[in-house]
Amino acid sequence: MLLHILKKDLKRKRTMNVVLLLFITMATTFLASSVNNLITIQGAVDSFLRMAKTPDLIILEVGEGEKAPIWGFLENCEYVTEYDVYDMHTLMDDEIEIVSCALVPEKHGYEKGNTVSVGTVPDNFMKVFDEEGNPFVLGPGEAALPSQQAQANDLQTGDILKISCEGKSKEFTVKTIVKDAVFGSQYMGFKRIFISEEDYDWLYKDAAAVHTLLYGVNYSDKEAFTTEFNKNNFQVISSIDGSIVRMCYVFDMLIAGILIVVSICLILISFLILRFTIVFTLQEDYKEIGVMKAIGIRDISIKGIYLLKYFAIAVLGAAAGLGFSLPFEKLLLSQTMTNLVVDEVESKVQINMFCAVAIILIVLLFCYSSTGKVKKYTAIEAIRNGGNGERYTVRNLLRLHKRKRMPSFVYMAANDVISNRKRYLVLALIFCLGTLLILIPLKAIHTLEDKDIIRTFALQSSSVFIDTGGLENYVMEKDNSLLTSELNEMKEILSEHGLEAEVWIEMMYSVPCYGDDPEKLYTYFTAQQLGRDEDDYDVIEGKVPVLPNEVMVTEASAKELGVEIGDTVYYQYADRVDEFLVTGIYQTMMNMGKGLHVSKNAEIAYSYLSGLMGIQVEIDSDLEDEEIKEQLQKVFSDYEIDTCSEHANSMTGDVQDQLGSVQLLIVGVVLFINIMITVLTMKTLITRERGEIAMLKSIGFSDKTLKGWQSTRILLVLCAAIFLGALLSGPLSSVTLGPIFAMMGGTNIKLITRPLEAYVIYPLIMLAVTGLAAYLCANEVKKVELKEINTIE
Repeated sequence: MLLHILKKDLKRKRTMNVVLLLFITMATTFLASSVNNLITIQGAVDSFLRMAKTPDLIILEVGEGEKAPIWGFLENCEYVTEYDVYDMHTLMDDEIEIVSCALVPEKHGYEKGNTVSVGTVPDNFMKVFDEEGNPFVLGPGEAALPSQQAQANDLQTGDILKISCEGKSKEFTVKTIVKDAVFGSQYMGFKRIFISEEDYDWLYKDAAAVHTLLYGVNYSDKEAFTTEFNKNNFQVISSIDGSIVRMCYVFDMLIAGILIVVSICLILISFLILRFTIVFTLQEDYKEIGVMKAIGIRDISIKGIYLLKYFAIAVLGAAAGLGFSLPFEKLLLSQTMTNLVVDEVESKVQINMFCAVAIILIVLLFCYSSTGKVKKYTAIEAIRNGGNGERYTVRNLLRLHKRKRMPSFVYMAANDVISNRKRYLVLALIFCLGTLLILIPLKAIHTLEDKDIIRTFALQSSSVFIDTGGLENYVMEKDNSLLTSELNEMKEILSEHGLEAEVWIEMMYSVPCYGDDPEKLYTYFTAQQLGRDEDDYDVIEGKVPVLPNEVMVTEASAKELGVEIGDTVYYQYADRVDEFLVTGIYQTMMNMGKGLHVSKNAEIAYSYLSGLMGIQVEIDSDLEDEEIKEQLQKVFSDYEIDTCSEHANSMTGDVQDQLGSVQLLIVGVVLFINIMITVLTMKTLITRERGEIAMLKSIGFSDKTLKGWQSTRILLVLCAAIFLGALLSGPLSSVTLGPIFAMMGGTNIKLITRPLEAYVIYPLIMLAVTGLAAYLCANEVKKVELKEINTIE
């Protein structure tokens, strides 16, 4: 009997059941695939770092092989359990070019992006793997490229590069695309190209150029080793804690995390639809429920009928979602696979099955709690067509005589929504969730695309950034005189072209320093501006350093150093100690939020210079930055020029592009949700109101007016939901996006919204799509006949 009732009910409410089935399927697909992906990626990052043998400490130094002082220290330090060193050479722009590129035959210039060094394939620490995750060996004339470098230059296996050094040059065929655990993440600027030992010795063994040394170190006592290491005041380019490497894969896990949030929202929407469906079904089935109670069937048995129905829908939806989640999971994972070696064994179908079973159980529990109204229906209500003798008064909150100019269908729709708010509450909540799903990621995209995002990297805003391709040369100098002359020359060239500009650059030093405890030395990047008259940085607290002995510190570094504003930071050189007064606390999303920034008047030993940012140019003009970029590209045709937004995007591994793709997916899902819930609601309301529609037709209302009435109600609810979603998006964005930026060091970031796009374009798209779906569904009123007026109770 139960199966017969189930079969009949599924046919009778086909649209409602199909919509509910689709939502459960979508929720299962997104949840199962994204949870499995997140678990797989987290496990893959850990296993990949183990496979690559990521050391406890990674050190980059400019040196000359065995003459480098760090080598001797590591050999004799009692806390070092194992170490290795790799000799590499940092490539200048004129030392590498593309000879053959199958995808872009006319391309010859090689875009490095950041620092790129060439070396041999490591056999101990920081190992690399081919695209299948296997070790590889290079022969003479063969090279291996990291995936990001290959993508940036449109290179693939079989293409040819030419590498030169001091009059020597050789062509290399790209044998494989490399997966580099330590330097392959989007957040790492340093990249490695690999050639055979024979070719490396021929090019660089006898070269006069200073080499880049890459150390991998394991130690038995981190604190003791760090203290001893810092006491020696080694002049290194950078030192990276091995535990930090894992944090650099945060962007690979970000997409999976966003999709889990989308999945949770889909589950919430599914439950709202489920409750709406159950409540409507119970209201429609009051006669059957009353009759069943009259013949002695208990409440628990009546609930069982509905539980069986929704159990069947949940099982079908979860099974379909489980099937779809497997290919969808592989699609999501394919992008991450370009950076990681993912063990297929770790991606378990059991996780997908667990998520599907969990959704079925949650649906059943929610159904059981939602069928509580069965107790309220009695046999008397079945006899009296839904009444129990009580009188009800309908409240008309809008007065028709006060709305003479309002079209009749608009008045009817507005009065219906205002007078029956509870009826449309579920619809409003679903539309509001959809609005938030669009606006919150959109706020993240707007923030990252804004020109001032560059200020969260502790850089000053400018018109453009210029990469001359030779910034590494200045690091080898004894002082900044060559760099200063280059900046002045660039300024003069711009002046000759009628462009008055400020030209400056940020220099990065690696100097050991300490705060309240001399035994606890830390080596952070210390930034200093060169070339601009005034400094204009964002500080969270205090002020920008001006005097030669002043410094500002990031929140993370201030906590480690144990200093506050007014305290002293000590820079420990090999021959002296300099004191700096802390004047401010600032934020930066570089180096995981750690660093210091001194005044442009401070005297920092140039020998401790470890890197340079791009040359910044600020032009006093009413033109947009993109127009200035095009103008300067004609002046400096050989240089790579970016706007602030583009430069920030390159420093975060093109995360803007990834978020843009996810945003399009979310918008598509939200519009699909809106269409489905609109169809469900319209079908439900028209079914319930067929008698009223027939009565309105009998007194002269046209089908066009009735369609307007039915569809306008949906649009009014959507407008209210969009307004509410826009209000909630501000505080919810701070709660959801704030911690993500804080992980990267942006502890006090200002979230940006473009009102036109967020509050006009996307709402209009939602209104257009949802309104069209509502209007098409409203065609159902044409099928209502005048004789159905007798169904009014």
